[in-house]
Amino acid sequence: MSVRSLEFGEFTAAETFELVREYPHAVEHVWDAITRTEQMQVWWVHFSKLELRQGGAYQIGAQGNALSGTITEFDPPHRICFGGLTRFELFETKKGCRLVLTMMRWPNGWSPMQLAGFHAQLDQLELHLDHVPKDEIERRVDTWRHIVSAYELLVQRTVNPGRQVYYRIHFKPNSAELSPASQTRLDDVIQILRQSPALKLEIDGHCDDPCSFDESMALARRRIATVAEHLKSNGIAPERMMKIAGANGLHRLTASDTEEGRAINRRVDLRPIY
Repeated sequence: MSVRSLEFGEFTAAETFELVREYPHAVEHVWDAITRTEQMQVWWVHFSKLELRQGGAYQIGAQGNALSGTITEFDPPHRICFGGLTRFELFETKKGCRLVLTMMRWPNGWSPMQLAGFHAQLDQLELHLDHVPKDEIERRVDTWRHIVSAYELLVQRTVNPGRQVYYRIHFKPNSAELSPASQTRLDDVIQILRQSPALKLEIDGHCDDPCSFDESMALARRRIATVAEHLKSNGIAPERMMKIAGANGLHRLTASDTEEGRAINRRVDLRPIY
């Protein structure tokens, strides 16, 4: 794991979160890495469209599963902001460059998984700047599952004082059936939603069974659908639920080389959006 993995981000206010990294590279070098699509897909995400100008359009991912927006700030080679939510700022230092990544509160609230994801991606950026190949970067950066619990605690202490961040339910192998324990867990969530009628809920499904990517996605969706139907049958309106399908190999909470580990990762996460 990279030493920089220990450089955690922090909430500078309830609505803003900041990650800082120091790189021994020129500002122009880092700017190219955060604005050139062929480089961004190595360490961050795939931009299927990117117009590098103020007000320019961008699109992450492919049609049907894409996130679109406009560039709200653009001052090369020092600042770019995507959708008014994710801002990269570069500052020259004696040893190279300081990168400040500021995130504004997303419409779906503060997700510890997303925060941990950005943390890990900046670790990947460090290796990319050092010309490490993409497959080697993916092999060497195993940051996410080591730090997501720390970001969950940070969100709980800073944003959700006295409130639980995640409610997790687990499943048997290759099954989307709710156990009695899971139904009891869901009753806690239902009570919270009934007490706060305006509160929405993110439902994130995961799969860690020995199956293919497509099978994994399908099983994760079935698990989400089972949870959503249970909530609906107990009076929770579907429009209060945000559904995201996970995938095999992504967002594991622990190593999956044992049945105990796979059982922990076979789950649906429910996160009230405070």
